[in-house]
Amino acid sequence: MAKYDAKRIAYVQQEQLLNRFCGAISKLKSATAVKRFLKDLLNRNERIMLVRRLLIAEMLIAAKTYQEIQKQLRCGRSTIARVQRWLNFGRNGYKDAIRTNQTKK
Repeated sequence: MAKYDAKRIAYVQQEQLLNRFCGAISKLKSATAVKRFLKDLLNRNERIMLVRRLLIAEMLIAAKTYQEIQKQLRCGRSTIARVQRWLNFGRNGYKDAIRTNQTKK
């Protein structure tokens, strides 16, 4: 993803923009519509990076080791550690997404 200096936009405005973005996604009627939107919005590498983080979170929740995750997903320890940190100290976004996805299966 392109680098951007977050300090160029005030935090309050960043939150407003994020709310607007999330609102737009939440109003899409189907998973297919969301997929089309994400394919327009992100390039292939960006999409893979996001999906891989979710897979890492699923594997960590399933008690897979860093070594198992690295071998299967071909990612670095720092990426796994970052996802682990978000799982432990984040806002439960990963857990909510994983729980919601598992419920729909």
